[in-house]
Amino acid sequence: MKNTVIALFFAGCIGLISCLDDPDCVRSTTDFVNLKFYQSEGGGQDTVDIERIVVLGSDSVLLADTTFFSTVFLPVNVLTDSVTFVFQTEFGIDTLALTYNSSSRLISEDCGVEVLFSNLREGRNDFDSLVVVNNTLIEAIDEDIRIFH
Repeated sequence: MKNTVIALFFAGCIGLISCLDDPDCVRSTTDFVNLKFYQSEGGGQDTVDIERIVVLGSDSVLLADTTFFSTVFLPVNVLTDSVTFVFQTEFGIDTLALTYNSSSRLISEDCGVEVLFSNLREGRNDFDSLVVVNNTLIEAIDEDIRIFH
């Protein structure tokens, strides 16, 4: 019994050591803006009937023929420093233009490059009100922009 426990202990140690050769490719950044909708009066989180979201200047339709959402994830483009979205909702058509900075850093040779999007700000919007609550896009953050309608 004692020999079995010792053998299992050494087998576990060997298994753990063999994992150390694998690179640690943990990425904390994201290329999506986490947008949440709120009521203009009262400020509580709300749902919006989004019929369609289109990326202006491209053929990309992000959402089409959908239902109610309280949170939407919008992609940013590493090749540009701005992006514009057109929302068709129950309230009409609204435009949201965002600008940002992007920078890249090498995680490791095995893991590759990570792109950091920072200095997120509103370029233009047609919503009642908008607040950027987080200007650096990080996966662990669950809200970047609040839109009030």
